Amino acid sequence: MYYEINANILPQIRLVDTAVLEPPYVHRRRQPDEYILYIMKQGVLYLKEDQKEYELRQGDILLLDTDFVHEGLKASECEYFYIHFRHPQICRRDEDQEFMENLLEIRGSCLQQDSGSYKRYRDDCLWLPKFVSLGKKSGYLRVLQLIQEAMEQHRNQMENYKTACECRFMEALVTISREALSSWTVRPTHGIPSSYHRVHELLNYLNENYHREISGAGIEEEFSCNFDYLNRVFKKNIGKTIFVCLNEIRIHRAMELLATTSMKISAVGYRVGFRDDGYFCKVFKKYTGISPGQYGTMAGVRQCVGKKKETAGDR
Repeated sequence: MYYEINANILPQIRLVDTAVLEPPYVHRRRQPDEYILYIMKQGVLYLKEDQKEYELRQGDILLLDTDFVHEGLKASECEYFYIHFRHPQICRRDEDQEFMENLLEIRGSCLQQDSGSYKRYRDDCLWLPKFVSLGKKSGYLRVLQLIQEAMEQHRNQMENYKTACECRFMEALVTISREALSSWTVRPTHGIPSSYHRVHELLNYLNENYHREISGAGIEEEFSCNFDYLNRVFKKNIGKTIFVCLNEIRIHRAMELLATTSMKISAVGYRVGFRDDGYFCKVFKKYTGISPGQYGTMAGVRQCVGKKKETAGDR
């Protein structure tokens, strides 16, 4: 089961803290009027919700629902974070093959998008699993860090402390959602080909290293795999070759620099990974239809017009 949450709206947090349980205490029976997220730190917690039993251990994360009664099953020693929150736009979704494949499609689409745009892509929704076990992975450690920061913000009660707390919590939910989807894809029963993981790893590699010199030989060494094979698999999944995708990433970054800085064209090209000025200009025009100089001039004009409108509005 997954929960679909509007990620453009921050959750409203009432409580965020740590609980430490010791025998003979048993978690009491209740049906909350708010969602409660449990993040296990250590020990074991025995819970039942809506007739389903859970044995929560370190790395486990469980979202308790307002529609169900939950209760402890027996006493135990454990420590966990708990976050009581509400959200105006959250609903349950059943996990099935089609739903999960749609999430994978969205992830692949996001990895190819232009990050330097105000345009909203398909990231309006966040999909949070009812239960997920992250073990001791780096994602789990990051979640612990974010919840600890959220708790500190909630306690200091300085101006905007709720917003600061909610932002940390939302980032933790995003991290949990990403880790859960990645874990789902590696389950052998779901039939996700290993090539899918290679493609996404390669997309991450291009996004993180576009400013460096990247060659077929370098990619072979990085991924311990034949480049021609990787290129075929990449094109089959993404619809374009590795170096076409790399050039698109580089041109998007160049457009950002040309629009927001006074860097020379040659410096912009070098910054995004082009070592030859002429080749940079050629590729830029191929993808945008105009030269880097023309694009920079047009971006400057747009900024000036925007400032004049702001000034006129102030008057």
